[in-house]
Amino acid sequence: MTAAAIAVLAHAILLFGLPRLTMLTTRASTDTGAFSTRMIAPPTPAPVPAPTPVPVQAPTPAPTVVPAPAPRPQPRPRPAPRLAPSEPVTQPAESTPPVEPVTATTPAAEPARSGPPSAGTDPNASLLVPPPRVGFGGVSAPAPIPPPLPAEAAAAAQQWARRMGDAPVRVPPAARLGYSTHASVGGESVQTSTTFNWRHDGQAYESEWSLYSPRVGNHSRTNTGLIAPQGLLPVRAALHPPAGPTMRFDYADGRIRFDGSETKLSPGMQDRLGVLIQLGALFAGDTKRYPTGSVIELPAAHARGPGRWRFTVVGEETVPALGRALATTHLLHEPQDAGDARIEVWLGHQIDYLPARVRITEANGDTFEHTVQTAYIETVPTASTR
Repeated sequence: MTAAAIAVLAHAILLFGLPRLTMLTTRASTDTGAFSTRMIAPPTPAPVPAPTPVPVQAPTPAPTVVPAPAPRPQPRPRPAPRLAPSEPVTQPAESTPPVEPVTATTPAAEPARSGPPSAGTDPNASLLVPPPRVGFGGVSAPAPIPPPLPAEAAAAAQQWARRMGDAPVRVPPAARLGYSTHASVGGESVQTSTTFNWRHDGQAYESEWSLYSPRVGNHSRTNTGLIAPQGLLPVRAALHPPAGPTMRFDYADGRIRFDGSETKLSPGMQDRLGVLIQLGALFAGDTKRYPTGSVIELPAAHARGPGRWRFTVVGEETVPALGRALATTHLLHEPQDAGDARIEVWLGHQIDYLPARVRITEANGDTFEHTVQTAYIETVPTASTR
């Protein structure tokens, strides 16, 4: 680098210094030439030396050429500064502007990712959350659902499901819902809590709606069945303690068998507990298929004989549940006969169309209203024997 600089300086001295000397000499020569020309005009041969400075003036264009090379040395020093800044430029670039904006944006994105706190602002965000951890001892692992039918009978049930129609369904995920319950039983007001356990592994399901109060004690309704592309295929439904016959669905023979009696099995037939899940599965499958005023009909399984679940879509409403105004779809079933109940159900949009509120008016006048207060997602292992 020093040798090159010395060479450049040497060339600069040669390029810049010598022309000045030549310019002085040329000026002196031109002045003397002009003077000699005036003094010795007649003897013209003498001015011949004057042209000799004229060839010397040929270098005088060299000064005009010298400015042209003058920029040439300037680009040469410029690359050196370019190399020098280029190294520090890369270092500050790594430490300052690009990195800090990224770290500034990531904290802003984190609050948006925290789904459960902001789920209320998103009408489509699920409010089903993992259950709280137990402080000590832990909890036992969830048990798999045993096959509700032998393999041959299960295959017959799946064949039967093809007769249920082509309405799209999406079965809600396994969940455990807790409800506050306000009831009027025999004219007496009762306030208690209710639990709905809905468990499935994608192939089989089991559910239980349980209620406890000091007056009536423990009371529950249970059912088990299979899951088909068309929805639920109930296999067994019962009340505990027994308050009526247990229903058993025989798809191979196309019959529903009770304790000591039987009746015809219709495609899509549901018990009282299963119909709540099937309605939610239909709405989750295609909400636009059921506008306000439309009617959904499903065969009903009753101990007194086959009936119809006829639900009218009342419309979309909000229900105070889960600490917010929960968006729901309100459905109404009016009694179809003297022994039937009036059933209203509000399907919660943010709990995968599971029941957010259920209001039942029995034929004897007893009423039960359940409003969801907790909603936990459940994990169900698949049975290895299936």
